[in-house]
Amino acid sequence: MPRGGARVNSGPARDPNALRRERKDDQQQWTLLPSKGRPGNAPGWPLEKWRELEKARPVEERNDAGARTLDKRELEIWREIWKTPQATAWDRLGWRHDVALYVRLLVQGERGNLKAAGEARQWSDRLGLNQTAMLRNRWKIAADELGARREENSKQTAGARRPSSRDRFSVVPDGTGG
Repeated sequence: MPRGGARVNSGPARDPNALRRERKDDQQQWTLLPSKGRPGNAPGWPLEKWRELEKARPVEERNDAGARTLDKRELEIWREIWKTPQATAWDRLGWRHDVALYVRLLVQGERGNLKAAGEARQWSDRLGLNQTAMLRNRWKIAADELGARREENSKQTAGARRPSSRDRFSVVPDGTGG
């Protein structure tokens, strides 16, 4: 059993907005990811399709319908995941196979394979698919300032003046005639 020393994922995640900046770790720059995600289509699927893998099995053990279902689900997730902000970093780093392995494990996990589900969770950490993993990778999603301004303007134009709590009160006679 190991003793002492830092462990992977131990302690709180780095805060990109921390006031103290003399730390050695903070010398490294943060990567801003676009809030709208990666533009364009997903890259081509880099792994062999399940239908092709089924052909290597003995005829009596093949499940062509199941293989088609797996292929379809993998491509659905593949296309969806390449629209995320993190996909811009994966593209830049050339992590297509890593993302494909994550998708394959995720689909197997969805079908009840607990070992694959556990592996998919670990891959999701490596790929920065949750807040803690993004901080560990030093990735931040850029604020969508234009979208925030649009939303603020639409709220202002929807109601010229929002009624205050004072406007909602009314004087109620107390019944004493005074």
